[in-house]
Amino acid sequence: MRGYGESDVPLSVESYRFEHLVTDVRDIVEYLGYNRCCLVGHDWGGTVAWLFSIHYPEMVTKLIVLNSPHPSVYADYALRHPSQLLKCSSFFFYQLPRLPELMLSINDFKALKALFTSRSTGIGRKGRWLSSEDMEAYLYALSQPGALTGALNYYRNVFSSLPLTQQCVRSPVLLLWGECDAFLEQGMAEACRLYIRNHFRLNIISGAGHWLQQDQPDIVNTLMWTFIKEGEGRKSHRH
Repeated sequence: MRGYGESDVPLSVESYRFEHLVTDVRDIVEYLGYNRCCLVGHDWGGTVAWLFSIHYPEMVTKLIVLNSPHPSVYADYALRHPSQLLKCSSFFFYQLPRLPELMLSINDFKALKALFTSRSTGIGRKGRWLSSEDMEAYLYALSQPGALTGALNYYRNVFSSLPLTQQCVRSPVLLLWGECDAFLEQGMAEACRLYIRNHFRLNIISGAGHWLQQDQPDIVNTLMWTFIKEGEGRKSHRH
């Protein structure tokens, strides 16, 4: 995804509008020589995956989303639940220019270190928290020129996409949700069913937080492969 890792990092806020992020996914699939795919996304990747499935339903055979609610659910739920609105209050702070980048990077990225290592919001791996080597890898990526701005520009475009003009997802959907997510309330997970016009499966993963693919990798991988392989004997999903 643009703005992350070793992907391109355009600096303008407009470069991260959701129509561009969705088009990125389409272009990657087509560049690889396919016209359909099983799409998997987590967090912002999950948001983009939801939107891609809405706008390019013919290209998604199955959708798997990890700890990311349908965008319409997020907006509606947050407005009706002050506790969730409080959890996403940082969205409003991130709208400011430059200041969020400064606050996240001062004192050798102290705020980011706390985000990734605290017991409530941190990344775990089968009960083992991030090693110092893991942490250095994350900080190295986020300390590259423009990296923080790229990541924050996702937040700076979130309000421009709502309300959605199209909302329905027509492919089968597997939603995986860590029950201990510190950022997203579990009530949003079940509400996603309202926007899915196909088979919907929700798995709440006990003991997993927001970073559930790292908290419980074996369980997550098993659930994903089971969902992807279902129906292969009756109908091929290879395209």
